[in-house]
Amino acid sequence: MFLVGWSPTNTVLVDYSKWALTTLLGTFGAWIGAGAAYLFGKENLAESSRSTEAALSIQQKALQGAANPERIRELALTAFDKDFIFNPDATKKDVIDRLNKNNDYWWVPVVDQGGKGILEDIIHARVFWDDAFTGAEPISKIVTDIDTKTDLKTKYNALHGASFFVKVALDDQIADVIGNMKKSGAGVGVIVDEKGKPTYCFTKQDLLNVQK
Repeated sequence: MFLVGWSPTNTVLVDYSKWALTTLLGTFGAWIGAGAAYLFGKENLAESSRSTEAALSIQQKALQGAANPERIRELALTAFDKDFIFNPDATKKDVIDRLNKNNDYWWVPVVDQGGKGILEDIIHARVFWDDAFTGAEPISKIVTDIDTKTDLKTKYNALHGASFFVKVALDDQIADVIGNMKKSGAGVGVIVDEKGKPTYCFTKQDLLNVQK
């Protein structure tokens, strides 16, 4: 006995319709999912790209800062050798003996007599090889002779004092220091701390090299 309106053909049609609808919904859902994944993936990729770009920008700026330093503290500084510092009463022989053991040194730092370690003078090593001074003469007398005796003043005045070196601070601008050194003729720069003690050193050529 069959119900009114029922037939095998109608059943097949209904089943087919259900399958078609299920397939269509599944396909549509997959398409929506793929679209969402693409959009989110694209956004994540863009965000990742922005983050990478920002990181590279920071790194590039850091490298540029290292390659083009503006302040003294940004240089590859040479620490001041505390074992190669002299008091004014040290003799020419004392200096020569130390120079012979430290062949890389061509200038001699002199600090205050009071023992506070405050930098007072820088003297070119060539001065101490001159026969005009005896081995027993102290640095203080050698400097006085250079500043007062005409022949020695003409020969060595530019090899010590303000015409030979400048005192600078870590935060000084390199361009300013170069300008000061060119103006005074100084070839050596010494970084001093807040107490006036020497901490690092460099030459004018060192500064000119980093500005190339």
